[in-house]
Amino acid sequence: MDYITVGEIIKAQGIAGEVKVKPLTACAERFGKLRVLYIDGKPYKMLGLRIDRGYVFLKLQGVDDRNAAEMLRGKFLSIDRVNAVELDDGEYFITDLIGCAVVDENGKELGKITDVLQNGGAVDVICAVSSLGKEFRFPFLNRIVSSVNIAEKKFAVIEKLLNEVCVYDD
Repeated sequence: MDYITVGEIIKAQGIAGEVKVKPLTACAERFGKLRVLYIDGKPYKMLGLRIDRGYVFLKLQGVDDRNAAEMLRGKFLSIDRVNAVELDDGEYFITDLIGCAVVDENGKELGKITDVLQNGGAVDVICAVSSLGKEFRFPFLNRIVSSVNIAEKKFAVIEKLLNEVCVYDD
């Protein structure tokens, strides 16, 4: 089964086994359409849901008390890819971007994507590592990114523009 990560359990909430979830999706309301979530490949039926201040609070079948909920802290919630929402052109699942080769306009590999940061700002930040192990970050801007091909795992950038905005870790 192919999974897509949709949230991270950040803590137990209350004494009845409810968990507080940081959504890793653009729209927390999408949780309302789900029936089953997976944690480490194990299915959990969703028994209750509420959304408050950008967080999702879930009651999962088999998680009946605070101790059981605490055991899930730091775990990621996933869904089967067939239940994922349809994306518009220019939208991508973060899980599909991770592992893509960052290449310049001539196809020269500059690194591989390791993460995508969504800090609530106007633009996501791509994190990558070069073949020499040097980490770098840059904004996911249309003027820098010339194309994204998920099937070929290629993330093409305009190198000159990338160098203007790229931040390298020492």
